[in-house]
Amino acid sequence: MPRIVKVGAGGDEIDWKEALKTLRADDMLLLKPGFYELEQGISACDVTIKGTGASPEDTIIDGYISVSPDSRYVTLENLTINTVGEKNAIFIPYNADTYLTLRNCFIKTEINENAALALNGKCTVELYSSRIVNGSVSFFSGSDFRLEMNDSKIDYPVTNYCGLALEGIGTAIINNSIIDSSLNTFSDTNIELVVNNSRLRDVHLAGQTWLNMLNCQVYSKDDNAFTSDDECWLNITNSVFTGGMYLDGATTMLLQNSHCDRLMAIADTKTTMTNSLCKSHADFQQSAKCDATRSTFNGSEEFEFFLAVNGEAEFKGHDIVLNPNGATLAVQDNATFRSNVLASDQKALSVEYTNLPNVNILGLKWEKRK
Repeated sequence: MPRIVKVGAGGDEIDWKEALKTLRADDMLLLKPGFYELEQGISACDVTIKGTGASPEDTIIDGYISVSPDSRYVTLENLTINTVGEKNAIFIPYNADTYLTLRNCFIKTEINENAALALNGKCTVELYSSRIVNGSVSFFSGSDFRLEMNDSKIDYPVTNYCGLALEGIGTAIINNSIIDSSLNTFSDTNIELVVNNSRLRDVHLAGQTWLNMLNCQVYSKDDNAFTSDDECWLNITNSVFTGGMYLDGATTMLLQNSHCDRLMAIADTKTTMTNSLCKSHADFQQSAKCDATRSTFNGSEEFEFFLAVNGEAEFKGHDIVLNPNGATLAVQDNATFRSNVLASDQKALSVEYTNLPNVNILGLKWEKRK
């Protein structure tokens, strides 16, 4: 039968170590504010551990927690887990079939290559109003998972490891959250990824990743702040990319009502743009295809070409706006550029081309670059 166990030093409370020794399935441990040691860690099974302080920092567990392979669930609420050394703060083994829920928790580790949350097996992980500091949330190869992350933050200030790593198969839903690190999927990933109303440093997708992104910001200014490779499918709406977007492989992207500074697409990628803006430079190479409607392509002093199409690439435009700012349009090799132009900041467009029949521009005077 489930019990409510009060843990502390009061008259109606029991000692922390005694509570762990007598722990039963479905117990709820209510921890009085203070410090609790788990030097050797704990294997948690079917338990809820809840801090009773005013904030997570009032109740601190020094140590680490492993979810037992036969555990149905583990719930942590309103507490801090402080893990030192090369340990995972929370670990789910490969043979698990479990739920892990963190509500209003603060998970802090030392910065190293080990994940703060190392997640394997079949698991549902829920992060609500929680913060992960100095470590990653990592689902490893072979995992079958569902992640729900709401009003939470991953703060992992490194560039050689990712903050949210998604391998295996599953679904990840991220709402109203901040990832001050990179979000990565991998060649063996097969997932649906939903990101809404969130802020991310950089994003790198691979494998079979089905992304739906709404009202988000990717704030890194790097050329490869957002990358996609292999067979990814991207549906991006009302989002801002401060740096560059780089598409490779067989990526298909639908970009609507969004802004990016730079866009490069190569290989067999397919891009459909609607009501979107490319601020500095767009480049389509190899066999890439782009179909742009009511979208704007601006130029910058940093780039010789504000829009370049080369190789076997194809560009089709419908009511687009071209603002070269003195830069040139390049249509090279066997690439084709066919578009009608709605407006431009120049009376005549300078075009550098290889094959004249491959250039068809309506609505704007254009001339060969001298």
